[in-house]
Amino acid sequence: MKPFCYHSFDLRQLVSFAEIARAGSFRQAAKTLHIAQPALSRQIKQLEAALGICLFDRAPRRLHLTIEGRELAARLPALFSQVEQLTDAVRGANAGGTSHLRIGDGGALTTEVIAPALRRLRHEWPNLRLSTVHNTSEGFFQDLLENRIDCAFPALEPKGSELISHKLSRLEIGLVLPPGHRLAGRSEIRFEQLRNERWILPPRDANPVLYDELISCCHKAGFTPDVIAEMTQRPRVVAQVACGIGIATLVKTMAHLCIGGTTFHRLIRPTPMLDCYLVYRKNPSSPLLKCFISACLELARNFGKETIKLPKPG
Repeated sequence: MKPFCYHSFDLRQLVSFAEIARAGSFRQAAKTLHIAQPALSRQIKQLEAALGICLFDRAPRRLHLTIEGRELAARLPALFSQVEQLTDAVRGANAGGTSHLRIGDGGALTTEVIAPALRRLRHEWPNLRLSTVHNTSEGFFQDLLENRIDCAFPALEPKGSELISHKLSRLEIGLVLPPGHRLAGRSEIRFEQLRNERWILPPRDANPVLYDELISCCHKAGFTPDVIAEMTQRPRVVAQVACGIGIATLVKTMAHLCIGGTTFHRLIRPTPMLDCYLVYRKNPSSPLLKCFISACLELARNFGKETIKLPKPG
């Protein structure tokens, strides 16, 4: 192993630079970091001198990152994540490992799998700290590869070999209707009854498989849906439906989000389905993460009639 050496810059300077890059302003960054602006400017000058580069293009009335600045800004989130993990691991060493779990939660299995798994973990890790991230499936994969989260529950299977995935369940996609809709009294609704409706759908790049299946279901019923908006945040989607803007799809396990007089209904002929996965990096070393994975797999096996046959954890 090469001997370690000192660097002429420190973590505080890197954090200051990252916040300036994020905020796009020395003034706003100084306010966020609770530091005087002249002191913040000195930190950046010291960092630039230590690296031997310019990080910002300081043109009048504008602040832009240089090529080197953009490169540094892109790499710092992963470094800060590793520093946070290091802190957690050292603090939790006496208890057998870190007690911080970072989860990418897609929402479909929050109540049925994630929440009960976390309740189990709290018996062994009473000081468990939890961070949750909401993203698209592809966003979760990138977060995992860049070590920003420990595991995720996406609706797509990763394509590369760097990540391990388990298919947890296959869930029905239903329909959310606004208050007073002509079909609100029906528990099941056929696609052909929705010919003249305005639709709010998730964007295709969020889940191409599901999007194409929904469009295909409409085509089989003899129409092309009138998509007036595309949104990923389901509570916001339900709020739009409550305002009477249109109808929307929603996975069955999230039917509790229906508020403001909206109603949830089963879609039939055909019934679109959503696949749910548990994904994490290869060879997890954290005892906490291993226990969480095992608990999730066990809970998913017992979850509903739609849960598929799952592999045993190992």
